[in-house]
Amino acid sequence: MQEITRDVVKGVLPKRDADTNKGSFGSVLAVAGSMAYRGAASLCVEGALRGGAGLVYLASVEPVLQLVLARTPECCPCGCRTDAGGGIRAQDTAALREWFADKNTVLLAGPGLGENASNLCNVLLGKRQPWAAAVLDADALNALAAGTLHAALPEHTVLTPHPGEAARLLHTTVGEIQADREGAVRQLAEEYRCVAVLKGNGTLITAPGEEVWRNTTGNAGLARGGSGDVLAGMLAGVLAAGWRQGHSALEAAITAVWLHGAAADRCARRRSMTAMLPQDLFEDLGTLLAELEG
Repeated sequence: MQEITRDVVKGVLPKRDADTNKGSFGSVLAVAGSMAYRGAASLCVEGALRGGAGLVYLASVEPVLQLVLARTPECCPCGCRTDAGGGIRAQDTAALREWFADKNTVLLAGPGLGENASNLCNVLLGKRQPWAAAVLDADALNALAAGTLHAALPEHTVLTPHPGEAARLLHTTVGEIQADREGAVRQLAEEYRCVAVLKGNGTLITAPGEEVWRNTTGNAGLARGGSGDVLAGMLAGVLAAGWRQGHSALEAAITAVWLHGAAADRCARRRSMTAMLPQDLFEDLGTLLAELEG
């Protein structure tokens, strides 16, 4: 098992050369949020922007878009109609597949989608993959675990389960996952042919046939709703920014997980583990990245 260090992250952090432009750092389409879970979309979109993506689009219902644009006007809105449950109408995501077909975009799906996640993801993924890579989190993972996600996963997919989601994906218990976390993350990677990020104390990351990486940053201040949304967004942003520089999905996951935890450690010193909020991480992330880039 390899430990993720500051030097490892600095070596694979996407570079921002003077002669680049927004197209040099890729794009992310976040399909996130619903009437019941509006904040999840806001946190993952800001995570993708601050993770380095050149362009970040959000497909969601209008009240979610209004909230997100008030916080991050840099986001490009893709308005969708609302279904009976307050989520995105699955039919509207078919047009997104066509529009993004030749844009080499990273798909981020799951945060705050609600009960309609299966239908949305089946339409988004479909038979022909338009996505350069994908990050599946939260409700998209639940759809995958339930067997209602019938579409094939893109070749470069990252799954980001916490122990409960991992237990559902592997049809076991949380106790079994926690008893052998290394075995669980390896099984996730092999069974789903993806980069697996098993979150928790000492987050573990691997890909099929690769060694397991262990993260040592982060603290119990992350144990609250929204922290995973920030991480999923950061991961998608890092992945988009590094794609054209030849960085892999595994390297993006290693980078994002370490940065997320290291920012949380700084935030806990500034705010305390009890009072810190996921949105507070962005200030500390900026300071941390300034040091790494400098």
